[in-house]
Amino acid sequence: MTLETLVQLARSRTPADRSRVQLATAALAFSGALLLGALRIARLGKGELSNDVYSNYIAESGLRSGLIAILIILAALTGGLAVQALRLGTAARERRLTALRLAGASRKQLRQLTVTDAAIAGLAGGLLAGPAYLVLSLLFGALPLMARVLPGAELLDALLWIPVVVMMTAAGAVIGSVLHRDGPVLRQPQSVAQRRTGIIAGPVLIALGLLASPYMGYVGSTILLTGLALFFLSTSGVWILALGRRLQRSGDPANLLTGLRLVTDSRPASRICMLLGCCGFLVGTLANGIAGVQTDDHLGGTTAFYTTGFGLTIAGLVLVALTAMAALIVGVADQLVDQRRQFASLTALGVDLPFLRRVIRRQLTVVAAPALAVGLLLGTVTGINRVAGGAVGPFEPGTLLLGAILTITGWLLGQLGGAVAGFLLRNQLRDALDPENLRAA
Repeated sequence: MTLETLVQLARSRTPADRSRVQLATAALAFSGALLLGALRIARLGKGELSNDVYSNYIAESGLRSGLIAILIILAALTGGLAVQALRLGTAARERRLTALRLAGASRKQLRQLTVTDAAIAGLAGGLLAGPAYLVLSLLFGALPLMARVLPGAELLDALLWIPVVVMMTAAGAVIGSVLHRDGPVLRQPQSVAQRRTGIIAGPVLIALGLLASPYMGYVGSTILLTGLALFFLSTSGVWILALGRRLQRSGDPANLLTGLRLVTDSRPASRICMLLGCCGFLVGTLANGIAGVQTDDHLGGTTAFYTTGFGLTIAGLVLVALTAMAALIVGVADQLVDQRRQFASLTALGVDLPFLRRVIRRQLTVVAAPALAVGLLLGTVTGINRVAGGAVGPFEPGTLLLGAILTITGWLLGQLGGAVAGFLLRNQLRDALDPENLRAA
């Protein structure tokens, strides 16, 4: 099969499929831009730089290496969204591949089609990474000197853009190859023993981390965060299943359908709930740190240094949370494609687009809103001193007030995410209710 034939057969033909490719392209473009930023900082060398020209986070060699690591981690997390996006519409693409298989295509040719589809998205993302990096460098250049953690673009960045394009294309091809399946894959639900282990081990690790932080520093903090992630992952699965079963007993048809969808496929939602809860916890602790810095007169550095560091970290965590929300939306869109015959059959019962949008909004908000709200509350009340092993004081009224404000903000952001998802998935919702889906074999 020639390259031209592969491109023609692999290219998007429906609005939903084009949305999938566009989301994957945007994720890979942003990931490539972050890699270009990491390469730009790495070219500055290992020595100390002038604080009058660069931000403290770039001028100090120790902080510079950490900044490079953070950019690479964010690039990997953003690339994970591309994986979720390319999984969108798996059922529909499998039916199309089955039709090609019946027409005489071999397994090798079908895999080549899947790889080509993903590689095209990677190539487009790599080509857009250069302009995206230029925009990011201009945006950071407009900030105060302390916050300019991304140096301005140089001519040499254009040469480094070429390997990034190759890297993004190869990443897309690898993702396509890994996601390709010759047949359906059964999902194994999380066992009761695994959930019970996490519920017991999570609080134990959290307590050990809090006790060990004053003596073991980052090791204790790592134990704390590991226990927190394990606890959120285990309890979120139990919470989502319990809430889904309760909604199934509701007299509201929208709640009934929402509960059924949560119970049927709760494991992906529990993972996203865990990630959002951990992000909320870290954002809460850093917000507590910013509030503490503003009132502390005995710091070893300037207030702007600490506030900027906490603020930029919060911005990175918000980016991770938005990526998690986007992955959750992509997963719901994949469910819509996979279950389109069931949704199309509901049109005979009077189900319309506004009703289905309300179901999807509730499905997302019952996952995102509580996770963000609880994570922000626990993070703010716990405080960065307890996490980092500093001097621990009693809960102050200002801390409790900040925790209440952030909790309400997290809940509202979760509700907003559900409303935005209903708008972004309008094409998939419309396609799912199309009566023509009942004609599919």
